[in-house]
Amino acid sequence: MSKGRPLVLMVLPFVAVGCVTSSQVSDRTQPLTRLLDEHHDAMYACAPRELATARAAIVFARHETAQGRPMSASRYVEQAEAASKKAFLASRSPWCMNDRDGDTIPDEVDRCPDAPEDMDGFEDEDGCPDPDNDQDGVPDRSDRCPNEPGPAKNDGCPIRDADDDGVLDDVDRCPNQAGPAANQGCPWPDRDGDGVMDRDDRCPDEAGPPGNQGCPYKLVEVTESQIVLRQTVHFQTGKARIKTESHPLLDEVAEAMLDHPTMRVRVEGHTDSIGDDRTNLRLSQARADAVRRYLMSRGVTPDRMTAIGYGEDNPLDDNATEVGRAINRRVEFHILSR
Repeated sequence: MSKGRPLVLMVLPFVAVGCVTSSQVSDRTQPLTRLLDEHHDAMYACAPRELATARAAIVFARHETAQGRPMSASRYVEQAEAASKKAFLASRSPWCMNDRDGDTIPDEVDRCPDAPEDMDGFEDEDGCPDPDNDQDGVPDRSDRCPNEPGPAKNDGCPIRDADDDGVLDDVDRCPNQAGPAANQGCPWPDRDGDGVMDRDDRCPDEAGPPGNQGCPYKLVEVTESQIVLRQTVHFQTGKARIKTESHPLLDEVAEAMLDHPTMRVRVEGHTDSIGDDRTNLRLSQARADAVRRYLMSRGVTPDRMTAIGYGEDNPLDDNATEVGRAINRRVEFHILSR
């Protein structure tokens, strides 16, 4: 049995008093038939005479229309409408429905037959009032969000997380910027703007690459194609023995490579033009090998380095001057892959 159907939908107004056409009879009796069918059991129990009268009047109205007697058909339509209205009203009365609390839900299906349903759109079919729909402890009458649980301090509405960082807005110091709970919902600062958050940055006020924990390299620079040295690797004259003064420089080269664990490099040895070409070629190869061995001693695996000596073939400056020759005596690190 449906409940709460507005009465205006149940009682159809007359189109006119007097003659009716076949189409009008059909339009006015079809809704009545549906109403009687839908509420048949309740009408049969509480208003059987009105029910029978309404059904008979519908049959007679259709018969009279078919016989070409519109005046008579019109009278039967009016009788059907009046009887249907009486039957429906009787079927909805509390005494008929056994509805002690008068909430239009029959006691036989009403879980709370002595407490009327509050008809607020939430579980209205069970017949029980729901003073706290979302069961958050805040009564619906004072709950700004009656169908969403939330704490009383927020008037019964859930506390949101505007930036979706997992930190609720009521405890989030930065509710519109995502940040970890460890920092109360705010992003970690990065004072030097190097992309390494201050909490992980060993040099928070000096920009440096993430691979070096946010600290700049002092003696080298890692570019796209090279590890550029800001100093010269010094060897004993005519030998491949690395001078102690160059150890800090090569230590930082090793650190840069360890910070970039997939990087592979070519270690190049170069000499000036003083002396025999073959001797210079052998010396440059020995020096490149010496640098490679030194980096291996600092933890760089040998498969990441290739050592090649070029002798005097690739000068950067004029070998006719002492300054030019000093520039040409060098070690370079060319990045093969990252």
